[in-house]
Amino acid sequence: MPRAFLQIFSCVLCFFCVQAFAASHVLSPVTQPKFDEQKARLGKELFFDASISPSGTLSCERCHSLYWDLSGTSKKNVKISADEEISPPTALNSALNFIFFKNGEVKDLAGQVRQSLTSKNELASEPKFLIQKINQNSVYRKKFEELYKNGVSFDNIVDALVNFEKALVTPNAKFDKFISGDESVFDDEEKRGFELFKKIGCINCHSGANMGANLYYELRFHADGNKTGRYKVPSLRNIEKTAPYFYGGEVMDLKDTIKDVGKMLLNYDLSEEQTHELYKFLLTLSGEKPEILK
Repeated sequence: MPRAFLQIFSCVLCFFCVQAFAASHVLSPVTQPKFDEQKARLGKELFFDASISPSGTLSCERCHSLYWDLSGTSKKNVKISADEEISPPTALNSALNFIFFKNGEVKDLAGQVRQSLTSKNELASEPKFLIQKINQNSVYRKKFEELYKNGVSFDNIVDALVNFEKALVTPNAKFDKFISGDESVFDDEEKRGFELFKKIGCINCHSGANMGANLYYELRFHADGNKTGRYKVPSLRNIEKTAPYFYGGEVMDLKDTIKDVGKMLLNYDLSEEQTHELYKFLLTLSGEKPEILK
């Protein structure tokens, strides 16, 4: 992130949790949520299908790539208006969240899917259009009739995609093994990085099974003392693969991102050694490919 941009922030106003404060510090390994495999496989087809968008050129996978380096996001920012671009969040491990979108406005996975399907900045497909397109596809129509009592409906389309997202967890990261009791999996640099992660306060927001993604933070800006920005803390799972970083996608390099976050949010000037140790720790958060993508 450009240094001039960092200087517009005067301070972090507050960090607050959407659940009990004590729970925000719990670290737990990734576990597979329950899902219906047949519905998830149907949801997978929909996720990759551009024909369910009005233009016939957009799909969920276009912004949330699941096969590029297992990132679950895009290599490039996505333009959502004449003057705004965003770096799409990863779809991997999204089922471990209970708040969604940049400001945490949606509180459940089904709500996230509904908004992603219909938002003009995303797939931009109206429910009636989706139902019509899927009914026109005899293969899809048959699968919905087999899996759902009332066949094709907007709620059932959402449900199929929810089941697919539940299948997109990345288990068995080195960190998961470490916190489950096998401390031998970490080398000395990774252990020092984890201790520093806790010491300087990263863990206050990046915790839980998804190492974040369930907290908000607020910032006040120098340019306008009355202006605040509210943002959802991103997940750190698979962070080495999800560049570019920050909601505006300003930074490509993970070590640069670590330094910028330390300065901007924690008012902490990290040394090169500390930055490297935190980087080594963050690499331990990369998990295995979900079974449904194999």
